[in-house]
Amino acid sequence: MGRTSAQTFAPSAGKAVLGLLVEQPGNCYQLERRLEGRLGSAQFSHGTTYHAVKRLAQKGLIRAVERDRSTLPARAQAGSPRATAYEVTAEGIEHFEGWLRASTSMPPVREELLAKIMFCGPADLPRMVEIVREAELACMAQLEDLNERMRRGRRLGGEEWRARMSMIVTSGDAAWWDARIRWLQALRQYLQREVQRCEAERGPTSSLRRV
Repeated sequence: MGRTSAQTFAPSAGKAVLGLLVEQPGNCYQLERRLEGRLGSAQFSHGTTYHAVKRLAQKGLIRAVERDRSTLPARAQAGSPRATAYEVTAEGIEHFEGWLRASTSMPPVREELLAKIMFCGPADLPRMVEIVREAELACMAQLEDLNERMRRGRRLGGEEWRARMSMIVTSGDAAWWDARIRWLQALRQYLQREVQRCEAERGPTSSLRRV
């Protein structure tokens, strides 16, 4: 619970960069600016994009395509590897789509879920709803376990110092999981409304095509 958003999001930084390259090729400078604009709340450290690109290239998920200095600041143009443009490979697309549709980690990391939603397409929305619901149910199970632990503690009673401190810690954990559940429920409702909107938009179009 004490980790920063940048620390919790670190495992998915490569996925975010890969998603940006699935959308459009670019160099490290461009990717850094796009990452900040799209997922600024993750508070990436300086150099995150460069290191992510290096790892993705080593794995064969992206490849260098050209030198593009037109969008770089003057200080970055002289022999800088940041000028190299990259594009995603077929293996990269397959890897990214597998991550996008996979269940999220537990406990669900806010930035990981938001990154999945950020890069999903209309066809992915039903799966996004399922992923959020899976996380919601898992959190509810954790909360029920904590609530049962507190009920047991109250039944046993006791004034021993450690027992009281343990109850306070458990109560704090329960409040954290409860807040996460409410956030997931709101997120799922947003996605479900978007699914309904997309279905409504497709309906008239389908009818016109049949005519």
